Amino acid sequence: MIDEVTLDMVLIQLVPFLVTLIGLHFIIFKPMLAHLADRERNIDGFKREAEALQREVAGKLDELEAKLAHAKADAAIERASLRRDSKATEAEIIRAARAQSETVLGEARVTIAAEKATASKELAVTARSLSSSIASTILGRKVAEN
Repeated sequence: MIDEVTLDMVLIQLVPFLVTLIGLHFIIFKPMLAHLADRERNIDGFKREAEALQREVAGKLDELEAKLAHAKADAAIERASLRRDSKATEAEIIRAARAQSETVLGEARVTIAAEKATASKELAVTARSLSSSIASTILGRKVAEN
């Protein structure tokens, strides 16, 4: 079947092939496979680290949102308190202004009443004098003032 020369040739060619295969295994394949495995481990490690950082960021974001909500609630309470205080101050100022205006109005009424009484007296005197003068002119004689 296969003659001896062909078998020898196959064995002679098989030896360099096996030596080359073993050499490639130690020189190229083994380091390349180690490098690929190391790279895969690094990628997995980086993925886990990224996931841990995302969880940490999510936790900090939740914490900041809680602080923001608390600050907004505090601000709302403070705003309501300031509004209540300002309304009380406004009511006090309005009450004081009304009291002062009532005082001024009362004084003005007293002054007007006094001036009215004075003007009425003066007008009555002037009216009597004027009526006597008109009557004297019309009658042509002196009329006594009453």
